[in-house]
Formats: sequence, structure tokens, C-alpha cells
Amino acid sequence: MPLVRIDAPDSYDQDTLTALGDAVHQAMTETIDVPGDDFFQVITRHEPGQVRYDRGYLGVTRGDGFVVVAITLRGGRLYQQKTALYRRITELARERAGVDPADVFIALTENQPVDWSFGDGKAQYLP
Repeated sequence: MPLVRIDAPDSYDQDTLTALGDAVHQAMTETIDVPGDDFFQVITRHEPGQVRYDRGYLGVTRGDGFVVVAITLRGGRLYQQKTALYRRITELARERAGVDPADVFIALTENQPVDWSFGDGKAQYLP
């Protein structure tokens, strides 16, 4: 846990996508106490028109480099941790991948320990 899904335009090359994924993971280890080896990501490129969004919603000016970072994780993080995560993801996305912070949309979905199986048909987080 967590599971990260990143949806990005097909204009981003593999190096940019890898850097973006690394940025998200580093931000999680720094701000919400995710262990370094807890690394599960799905990164998908999309052709123009496959990801639709409002370019000005809530006063944020988004461009063609818009990416969605969807993180599913166990519940329990504080608001301060979550806002620090958002800030750090956008900082590192710019620094490592050249992605404009205005183009980074982040959504967290929380669940419970029973909602995870890491293989072998077991719920590893249960006692």
C-alpha cells in the first residue's frame, strides 16, 4: 500500500513518466510515512482527448501536460500530511520531470487493511 495510478498525455516520453513516478513515490516516503520498498504504480499514456478536464477549474490554469495522480491508501493520515503530500508531489514533479504544478491533479482514496491483498490470495494486513 499505496497503489498509485498516473495518467499522462502520450507526449511524455518514458524518462519523463519514470521521473514522475519516482517523484510521487519520494513524496509519499517523505510526507505520509510510506516505506521505500512499498512501491506499486500503474502509469498509462493517453492520446489527445482521452483525458478530459476543465482548464480553469477553481482558478488553476491547466495546460496540455495535465496528469492525474490517483493514490489508493489505507486511511488515517492527517490533513497536514495530505496537504504536505500534494505540495511535495508538485515540487518534485517539476524538479524531476519538468511537469508544471498546475498540471498535476491528485486524488486520494482511503480504505481499510482488509481491502488489500498483495498476492497468494491473502489479506496480509490482517492479524
